[in-house]
Amino acid sequence: MKEGQPGAQERWTVDGIEDSPHGPMARVEREDGLTFDVPLHVLPEGVREGDVLGVRDGPDGVTVERLPAETQARREGAQRRLEALNSTPGPGEEIDL
Repeated sequence: MKEGQPGAQERWTVDGIEDSPHGPMARVEREDGLTFDVPLHVLPEGVREGDVLGVRDGPDGVTVERLPAETQARREGAQRRLEALNSTPGPGEEIDL
């Protein structure tokens, strides 16, 4: 968690879910770009690839929650960027990324 900020909420993004010899694992990415594997059973039920998770360290341990509104906003932003990259500019138009 963020040092000096007890209870500060981090954002993790589920990058992938895979079966492993130790059971299903989720590869997650922190805001700083660090990725690591977490057993799927410690994450909220129904977690999918691309989900944004709020992770908070508190007096009763670490809590993880799905953030569906933030996940949807990120997916929509990614879709807009993809559509902009795939669009063909008209004559005299420039691509604006």
